[in-house]
Amino acid sequence: MKNIILLVSIALIAFGIQAQPAQQFKVTAQTLNMRSGIGTNNPIVKKLNKNDVVNLLSKSHEYWWQIEVEGQIGFVFAKYLKEDLSGWEETNYISGSTPACENITPRYDRKIDNYLRVNVGSGTDVVIKLMKKDSYKDECIRIVYIRSGDVYNIKNIPEGRYYLKIAYGKDYRKKIVDYKCYVKFMKNAMYEKGSEILDFNLVKRPDTREGNRIYENWDIPSFELSLDVIESIGISQSFRSYDISEEEFNN
Repeated sequence: MKNIILLVSIALIAFGIQAQPAQQFKVTAQTLNMRSGIGTNNPIVKKLNKNDVVNLLSKSHEYWWQIEVEGQIGFVFAKYLKEDLSGWEETNYISGSTPACENITPRYDRKIDNYLRVNVGSGTDVVIKLMKKDSYKDECIRIVYIRSGDVYNIKNIPEGRYYLKIAYGKDYRKKIVDYKCYVKFMKNAMYEKGSEILDFNLVKRPDTREGNRIYENWDIPSFELSLDVIESIGISQSFRSYDISEEEFNN
């Protein structure tokens, strides 16, 4: 068998199977008016006090965020909110770890010496989900944490066609809520889904004969993913991706 390495790179600057709990913030001002709409011309629907905890609903406006408090929804001035990290336990994963809370069964094919090599740039850690395409339901077969500046090979990938979900960020934490475990990047989190397919199926080549023996020949595709430049061997191609929500990454 022969290894064929395709270099595919993605130009990009997390996690858990469960949907994430609402992002919580604390009020930093002594008092803060929650209004029915964006802007001070809207009526006050509730007065908040310092250290009150609110659930964030939307950051769609630069200065006014939509929040929920005790079932009431309104808007407040964003600069008076600070993320509440209470209950989120710090983690310290090495590259190659499958983070806690994940309920997948990693799948391997030890007979196939292939890999997806991931080069991570500085300034961000990543979590990669290797998603196998299926006519019925796509399946996550591997979840890997990789630290910034590291190179890691995801090895022995079963034959099939795959795409990637990638979470980027810093300060990876976990939290137990109602007996469920959640994990996420707390700083600079970004989520992407690759629209390119990584085909790990073996490719049959013509047999060769040596004396009275016939040998089968197969190409074994492997891929290399980096964060800066796109190149491939023999083919000009780019690795396309698009932004997804944290919820979609975790599904």
